Parts: sequence; structure tokens; C-alpha cells
Amino acid sequence: MPSPTETVYGKHSVRAVLLARPGAVRRMLLGGKGAYHADLIALARRSGVRPELVGWPEFRHLTGLSDEDKHQGAAVIVSRRRPLTEADLGRLADGHVVLALDQISDPQNLGTILRCAAFFGVDGVLVLKNRSAEVSPLVARIAVGGAELVDTFRVTNLARALERLQSMGYWVYGLDERGPATLAQTEFDARTVLVVGAEGEGLRRRTRETCDALVRIPGGRPGLESLNAGVATAVALAELFRGREAG
Repeated sequence: MPSPTETVYGKHSVRAVLLARPGAVRRMLLGGKGAYHADLIALARRSGVRPELVGWPEFRHLTGLSDEDKHQGAAVIVSRRRPLTEADLGRLADGHVVLALDQISDPQNLGTILRCAAFFGVDGVLVLKNRSAEVSPLVARIAVGGAELVDTFRVTNLARALERLQSMGYWVYGLDERGPATLAQTEFDARTVLVVGAEGEGLRRRTRETCDALVRIPGGRPGLESLNAGVATAVALAELFRGREAG
């Protein structure tokens, strides 16, 4: 049975927890000198959280972190959030932009994608329950707060989840290097799902067939046909939201 708590670490990730769900914090541990953490201490006190300033050996012991974790001396032990699943997709009924990830297994890419999703204000991210990276403390640290600020849904069948969103009025666009139109040439629907596949493999056949349209990022050359999933998502979201602001 999984632990009812988890450790979130890194100054940006801890700040996001304090902003998004301070009531979930069981302990807040800060290593080193208080002056270095002055901003976090002030935010914690405004949020009703009592920060604990401890020495480095105690910080490592209490958090289980090492210097290789790039924790910046900041960690919170928090109650785990209830995982969102296909049964919760109704939460997106009033949304406008959703990301769907098809077999993104690299934690670095997933963290980058969650950071981008939060930055642009995406309403939700769909991640496969199997054959995908977990939204782990490492991914949360890479997302520098993004994992706390966007809803993530773990789905068993991505095509079925996309069909559910289509029934709710979304138009589904698959990011595919073989797409007939570029991002700039595409007029995205007011309610858009952007589907991103793993680098190299791209979208699976069933996922591709479920999409309403395929779009591509212009560029590429022999031997370097695609970008990694994290970079591709950032480019695609920037273009999508640029078009919305221009409109």
C-alpha cells in the first residue's frame, strides 16, 4: 500500500505547494541559513505553515534526500493528492486547452511538459497509467512547481479518453511530423486537445486515427527529423496560445 505522504523538494516546487495546497503540508523542512529561505519562510507563515530550520545532517535524514537531488535545502512532506482518472474527465467540461501524452516515459520530458502546461494555463494533462513516467517527486522538481498547478489525469486507454473529450466538444490535434499543415497554418478550435507522442515512436496508430487533424512543427533534416517531447510541446503551446492572443 503506497504511503499517504510524499516529499516535494526544490524551492520552486515547495513554493507552488504553499500557494496551491498549504493545508496538505505535514512538515516543512529547510536546511542551511534562514536568510537564504526568507521568501519561503514568509510565504509559509502567511499560509499557516510552520517552517522548521534544521542542520544539513538532520535535513538529509528527515527528507531522505541527498545533494544529488538538487533540493536547494527546501522540502515539504505533504499528503498525497487523490489521483485523477478517466472518471474525472468531466472536470474538463468547461476547459479550453488539454494536453494528452502518448507514452512519454522520460521523467525529464514529463517534468518539462508539466512546467510548460502550467506556464501557459493548460486546463489538464492526460498521462497513460501504464507505459508512462510517474508524476514523481523527481518529475515535480523538474517541473519547478508546474506539477502542483495543473490537473493531471492518469488514463488507461488514451484513445477512449480522447473520444470522451471529443464528445464534450473538443477538437483533437495530433502533433506528427507527417501532418499536412504546420502549427502556424492551423486554426485551432476554441476547445483544443493537443496530443504529443514519444520522440522517435511518435503517436501510436490508434491514437493517430482518433485525432481530428494532424499538425507538424516546421523544420527537421535527415538525421534530425524531430525534437524531443518536452521541446516540441513548448513550441506547440507557444504557437497555439500566440494564435489565441492574436485573435
